[in-house]
Amino acid sequence: MDKNEKDVFMKARIKPITIKDLAEKAGVSAMSVSNALNNRGRLSEGTKRHIMKIAQELNYMPNLVAKSLRKAQTRTIGVIMSDSSQYVFSKLLLGIEQEASKTGYSILLANTDQKKDLEIKAIDLLVSKRIDGLLIAAPLAVGEGDIERLKSLKVPFVFLMRTSEFEGVEFVANDNLQGGYLGMKHLYETGERNFGFLPIDSPSGRKRMEGCEKFLLGKNVSIKKYPIESSLPQIGDGYLAMKRLLARGFRNGAICCGCDLIAVGALKTIFEANLSIPEDFRLIGYDDFDMAPYLRVPLTTIRQPTYQIGVEGFHLLINRLDQPDSPYHKIILEPELIVRNSTNKKPLQERHG
Repeated sequence: MDKNEKDVFMKARIKPITIKDLAEKAGVSAMSVSNALNNRGRLSEGTKRHIMKIAQELNYMPNLVAKSLRKAQTRTIGVIMSDSSQYVFSKLLLGIEQEASKTGYSILLANTDQKKDLEIKAIDLLVSKRIDGLLIAAPLAVGEGDIERLKSLKVPFVFLMRTSEFEGVEFVANDNLQGGYLGMKHLYETGERNFGFLPIDSPSGRKRMEGCEKFLLGKNVSIKKYPIESSLPQIGDGYLAMKRLLARGFRNGAICCGCDLIAVGALKTIFEANLSIPEDFRLIGYDDFDMAPYLRVPLTTIRQPTYQIGVEGFHLLINRLDQPDSPYHKIILEPELIVRNSTNKKPLQERHG
């Protein structure tokens, strides 16, 4: 079709271009056009290229609304998060939103303030909005009864940042055990032998501590000999937890923090006590939030691929919607040690002499 033919054809139309129109112009059946557009069937490469060329020339746009109605879909995904304002969740949400935008999906977001009862209410609310599927970031309702209840709602769901041992549950998570192991190994290799812990009391936080313990056991050292002060994943709580650690007489060593926000609070406490990093304390966090390289002392941390967790989780959910009988996937992504000045290697005699 030359330019003049195309212009006449487009000006003569009032309705959008349809598959039937493409079939007519390409000289093939509507089924062949549908197969070419959806990359299925047994069309020859030449026929497929011919159809796609016609579609491009006529500026064909698929009718996503009609397609959704045929499948009884709303093209809306529910997303539940403990606190979308936190860095770790905002990166996750960015990954979900960008992938949703590419595929014509909208998002309904609910925050739960890390409360299980609010999470359950949020699930019910989003399901009542006729969402197609559900992404739950760092869920709290993960027991057997909780899983059975989720399944009874007949809405596909994927867990993010949490694993599950139950059948029929898909998830994408960071390998928290490996992350904890990497952090402890790094601190040990700096020459440090005195440790304090500011963990998060959550499934992820406990896995990170398990990783620390696994490394120490490999050195025939019990983690129980070291002081532990649990903290919420907040700067203020990290600040108070570090104060408690100092009050217990812990004045020199390495601090392993459950997340970067806790590490920021701990850093403030250390400086207020006229102590220094890394001379008096080495400090390591978890997440690698945006401010980590720009703190007064750049923070060593374990980077978890939060954005990628959002991307992978979205695609798992869409795959479940498109292929309801496909195998269930459990995806574990690897963390990465990011070394900065807060664990700078100084000779032990210089630190403790």
